[in-house]
Amino acid sequence: MSKKLQLHLLEETFALSKLPQFAEIPVTLMKGDMCFIFRTEEELSVISPEFMAPTNVQQEIGWRCIRVDGESQLKDANIVLSMAMPLASANIPMLTVTTFNSVLFFFQEEHVVEAVKALQQAGHEFTHKE
Repeated sequence: MSKKLQLHLLEETFALSKLPQFAEIPVTLMKGDMCFIFRTEEELSVISPEFMAPTNVQQEIGWRCIRVDGESQLKDANIVLSMAMPLASANIPMLTVTTFNSVLFFFQEEHVVEAVKALQQAGHEFTHKE
């Protein structure tokens, strides 16, 4: 049985940027809004609001984000599954980020309507925040 969640579609559009593995982290990312920085043995990847995205790097723009509302979900394995299954069934490619307090799903803006519909059909509810 999948878990029913309260979700929030963020207004911002995000960019997914790829920098060289040992690149310096741009200073704007250290002082800005919500951003995520991942370093692997091959690259430095950054998810940031489009207006903060590094320039002159490999990049995909037009990503949207749905955030799971509520208390810390770090230890609840069913949250990711209950969102990923309906999105995967609707053939929507996604990127998931989990922090101590948040679970976020990123997908291309062209899939917003399909994603919301798939998640609502799975029993999840969307809230609007000012």
